Amino acid sequence: MLLKALRSGSIAGAALDVFRTEPLPSSSPLWEHENLLLTAHNADFTGDYMERGWDVWLENYSAFVSNRPFATLIANPSAGY
Repeated sequence: MLLKALRSGSIAGAALDVFRTEPLPSSSPLWEHENLLLTAHNADFTGDYMERGWDVWLENYSAFVSNRPFATLIANPSAGY
C-alpha cells in the first residue's frame, strides 16, 4: 500500500526506520523512491543514548509507582502503545 501511495502521489512522502528484514535488502523497491526517508533502526543512537534512556525509564517508573502520568506519551493506551 505504501509503495502504491508513493508511486501515485497520493502521499507526499514517508519515513521508515523498521523493516521486516534488517538491514533493508538492496533489492527492495523502497530504495527507488526519493520521497521516502529510510533510516537504520538505531538512527537515534547518540553518545548519551543510554543515559537518556535510563533517565526516561526512571521517570516513568517513578510515575508508575506514584500513580502519575508517564513522562513519555502513550498514543493509544487501550491498544497498548
